[in-house]
Amino acid sequence: MSALFESNISKGRRIAGLIVSILPSLMIAFSGFSKVTKADEMVQNMSAVGLGDKVVLIGAIELIALALYWIPKTSSLGFALMASYAGGIIAIELTGGAPPLPGLMVAVLFYVGTYLRKPSLSGLGI
Repeated sequence: MSALFESNISKGRRIAGLIVSILPSLMIAFSGFSKVTKADEMVQNMSAVGLGDKVVLIGAIELIALALYWIPKTSSLGFALMASYAGGIIAIELTGGAPPLPGLMVAVLFYVGTYLRKPSLSGLGI
């Protein structure tokens, strides 16, 4: 495997995979930085679901998982952590009575982007 993609895939697929992977990465990076810096809106939202006192910790976990996803040697671990984190987003949204669309969008974009860039990492075996 090369740095960000497998060598046996086409250039177009690599580019598409990078674009699709960057979109949820930017969402998670923004969310993580907002939590680490204790942005008022983020603290209010996290407090509403009972996690206001853990906002910085959750933001740090987001940023660490995202970094692991983009570091070639740790991308497998990073992908597993990002998939788990997306599941947590969905669970919190459902528990709070909100539609799980943001969490589903992040999960789908991470899976599709990873599948396009690194089919073996996606676990789909296609």
